[in-house]
Amino acid sequence: MRALELVQFGSPVDCFSYNEHVPTPSIQSPYQLLVRVKAAGTNPVDTKIASGDFHLGSRLPYIIGADFAGVVEEVGDQVDGFKLGDAVFGSLHMPFSWCGSYAEYTLIDLRHDSVAKKPDSLSFEQAASAGIAILTAYQGIVNHSRTSYPSRRILIVGASGGVGAYGVQLAKALNHKVIGICSGKNVPFVKQMGADQVVAYTDTDQFTQFRMDHQGYFDLVFDCVGGEDYYTMLDPLLNDQGQYVSAVTPGTTHSTLSMASKLVYKHCFATHAYSMILSLPHHDFRSRIAPLFETGALRGMVQDEKENVMSLREGYKAHLKLATHRTVGKIVLQI
Repeated sequence: MRALELVQFGSPVDCFSYNEHVPTPSIQSPYQLLVRVKAAGTNPVDTKIASGDFHLGSRLPYIIGADFAGVVEEVGDQVDGFKLGDAVFGSLHMPFSWCGSYAEYTLIDLRHDSVAKKPDSLSFEQAASAGIAILTAYQGIVNHSRTSYPSRRILIVGASGGVGAYGVQLAKALNHKVIGICSGKNVPFVKQMGADQVVAYTDTDQFTQFRMDHQGYFDLVFDCVGGEDYYTMLDPLLNDQGQYVSAVTPGTTHSTLSMASKLVYKHCFATHAYSMILSLPHHDFRSRIAPLFETGALRGMVQDEKENVMSLREGYKAHLKLATHRTVGKIVLQI
């Protein structure tokens, strides 16, 4: 099969190799599906894996990529609810085996991975943009926070990125009030996603005034950017029962010890409840998240298909764009 293999750690230009002769995986468990991948979503965590910052424990070369959309080619004996020819989408649980979604075929295990039937309204490319981004948004806005009743006031930082944009859509689908923070050029996009108000952090005066006017206002800050600067600036915007949920590692260090110490410190001494997303709700994808795509409450996050849909052979270019941290929506590989 064709695949984009990770052959070494480092720059996207050097670490990937396009290979047309990789062995096709075969079902190893009665709970697995073999899926012919039509499109694969890319994520910042894939870039971290490729750079060597996050090791999967497998020997090189191997195939990365978690998010997928494709067609069921083979069904394990214990699989319920799927049949040959079904169009499906979802995300592999990480760390996964050697065969991720950057390939013609991948294996999906119903005990661990996210998979659901793809709505007809979503193209394979748009469906592949969901995966980790919507799982992260759901974990932060629903599972990590007290947002089970309507009309919560939610501030989303990094609202134009994949996780943030899905967060805006999800929060609005759940009838919350949403204010997004992004750069000035991306304000129209975040408004298009449904935000009630959008604040440009690049407009210093506007951003400063916004913070002065909204002290103690929000029930939830969902931070999709990270860093101590945002935490320091935005924590005072929470009300007494408010929560700060981070979708990324706090601070700039990759040290596990540093991350753990900061997390413990915030849990013990922060003014407001603080949590960081360390796992994804794969068990919620089929029953709770996928139906929101079916009803149209959520839509795919590939905004400019000419710019953000690339061939598998060009996968390194997708990772170069991801590394800029300036992407709007999601970048997808067409298999």
